Amino acid sequence: MDPIPENEIALLLILAGPAGSGKTTLCDRLVDEYDSVERVVTCTTRAPREGEEDGVDYFFLSNEQFDAKVEAGEFLEWAHVHTYRYGTLKSTIESKLKDDVDLVMNIDVQGVAAVQEAAREQPTIDQRLVTVFLMPANFDELKARLRGRGKDDEAEIARRIESAEKEIEQWRSFDYLLRSSSKAEDFAAITSIWQAEKRRVCRYA
Repeated sequence: MDPIPENEIALLLILAGPAGSGKTTLCDRLVDEYDSVERVVTCTTRAPREGEEDGVDYFFLSNEQFDAKVEAGEFLEWAHVHTYRYGTLKSTIESKLKDDVDLVMNIDVQGVAAVQEAAREQPTIDQRLVTVFLMPANFDELKARLRGRGKDDEAEIARRIESAEKEIEQWRSFDYLLRSSSKAEDFAAITSIWQAEKRRVCRYA
């Protein structure tokens, strides 16, 4: 008789979707409301925004530092997003999962594709990976959310909407599709996905 696992398996839950789809808010709430969940801190070459802290929001790297990590093969994935580069360190993911810590992160669509490809060679990650695409209700709502953040001018918003149109075409490559509604409904849906996937028997192979 196979032994019954003593602990639930830790997952790497990735949320992706267009800018303004609410993925950052959902990640932050999961971390705030569940002690067992931690946010993956990724690397970026962009400058910190007001209130952001190095090692908390991102690891803020110079282009030279980022290049060195690419050369050393330290990234699970990295990509150009708009005018900057973002990347996820392998060591950050693997050490937490081995310690049974649930991880949540939000990255762009091309980053998810890179993680999915890399995970095929990383059994610890592949066994625990769950991807969710957040679909905006419509582009008018997406524009309203972007304007409401007050972080981007109209030219930047237009560019992000153009990017969103391309990103949405990739939704079939994800495990789950979540059409965004209210913040409460989105959070309830994400929580349900996370809890159900932790109990999927095939993950304990």
